[in-house]
Amino acid sequence: MIKAIIFDLDGTLIQTEILKAESYAQAISTLTKGAVYAKQVLDKFSSYVGLSRHEAVAGLVNEFYPMLYDQFIGKSTVEIQQLVLSERLSVYQQMLQDSELLSAHFCPFNLGLLHALFNDNYSIALATMSHSKEAESVLGVMEIQQKLNLIVTRDMVINGKPNPEIYLAVNSSLKIQPHECLVIEDSVNGIKAGLNAGMHVFAVTNDITRASVHDSGLLNDEFIVDDLTGLKPRVYQFLKELNVKL
Repeated sequence: MIKAIIFDLDGTLIQTEILKAESYAQAISTLTKGAVYAKQVLDKFSSYVGLSRHEAVAGLVNEFYPMLYDQFIGKSTVEIQQLVLSERLSVYQQMLQDSELLSAHFCPFNLGLLHALFNDNYSIALATMSHSKEAESVLGVMEIQQKLNLIVTRDMVINGKPNPEIYLAVNSSLKIQPHECLVIEDSVNGIKAGLNAGMHVFAVTNDITRASVHDSGLLNDEFIVDDLTGLKPRVYQFLKELNVKL
C-alpha cells in the first residue's frame, strides 16, 4: 500500500527548470560576450536537469570551456565555475522575485494531483535539489506548504540525485518503507534517485526532459506521462491496482 507521495519541485510542480536553464544560458552568454549563444546552452541543459547547482555548473563550464577560458585567461576551472555560478544565481534570484513569472510556470495538472492526494489523506512530501531559500521563495508563491507533511531540500543531504539519499531521508522521517512511497519526478536523475531508493516512480515529462526520459529506458511506458491531462487518472488507477494486488 502506498502511504506517501513524494513530489519533486523543479520541472514537476513548477517549470523552474526552464527558468534555471535560461539563467545558465544568460550567464554563459554574458560572460563569453556572446561567443556562446543562449540557445546553445539551452540545448545542452537537459543533461543536467535534476543535478545540484555545482554539478550542473561544472558540466556546463566543461561544455563551453574554450569560449569561457578565452575571456578569463589565467583563471582556474574552479574559478571560472564560480564566476558562472555567481552570474547565474544573480539572474535566477531576479526571476524568483517575479511572482507573475513564477505563476505563469505552474504545472496545473501535477498540482491538481497533489491537491487530490492531500484531500484523500495521503502523506505528501517534497524532495528537491533546490536549496532551502530558493524552495521557500517558490513555495511561497505556490501556497502549498500547508499540504506538505515534509520538505527536504539540497541543503539537508550530502549527496544529490541520482543518489537516493534525499528520498531515503523522506521515508526515514515519515517512518515508512520505500515500497510504500510513490515518487513523481520529471528528470532522468530524479527517476534514478527514486528507483535507487526502492520506490515506485511516475515520470511527468516536459519539453526539456521528455526525450531523455524515454531514451533512458528506466521506466515502462505505463509509468511515463507525456500528456499531463491523464496524470491523475493514471496515478489513481495504479494506486487502486496496487491495493488489489496486496
